Amino acid sequence: MEKVGISGNNTLGSALNLAGSDACTVESLRQRFDAALKGIREEFDDHRESINDSTNEIEANYELVSRLESKVDRLQEQLEHLQLSLANVLGSPAQASAQSCIDLDEKEKEVFLVLYTGSDEKPLTYREIAAALKESEFLIRGYITNMIEKGVPVTKRYLNDVAFISLDRSFKDRQAKENIVKLSQRTVREFAV
Repeated sequence: MEKVGISGNNTLGSALNLAGSDACTVESLRQRFDAALKGIREEFDDHRESINDSTNEIEANYELVSRLESKVDRLQEQLEHLQLSLANVLGSPAQASAQSCIDLDEKEKEVFLVLYTGSDEKPLTYREIAAALKESEFLIRGYITNMIEKGVPVTKRYLNDVAFISLDRSFKDRQAKENIVKLSQRTVREFAV
């Protein structure tokens, strides 16, 4: 019987050792898990800081691009005035008034219609045109630039660094008589809705 007692004590001892080693294993796993979480948290913090830095850089670049666009718009307006003045002095018709047809894409036609219908009372800003068409100001600037390049005489005036845009009055009269930009009745009806 002594052997049973000794054997029983050995089993109890190994069970205690096993329980002790399980406790050590659990504690070791817990420490490794905490260390892994801490490492993940640090990586996420690094990524967040990197994203914030990138966002700040993008915002700064956007502001610079906006200022440059404003300056380019002013230069373009002055160049248009010089071209019109030169055409008047030389007695030759300006390019826009000599055109009998201007091809605009659908979005440009929508911008044209906003300017055509909305700028009688007062010139419109990029923001007002963008809101009317539910587009971004950046896209509206592009459409207007394209319209100018195609020969639509858009007039821009600046007040406190805000561009006020309208169509040349004589061009609006010609458009009413000759449909220079080839607006279809369907486009006009869809715009009116």
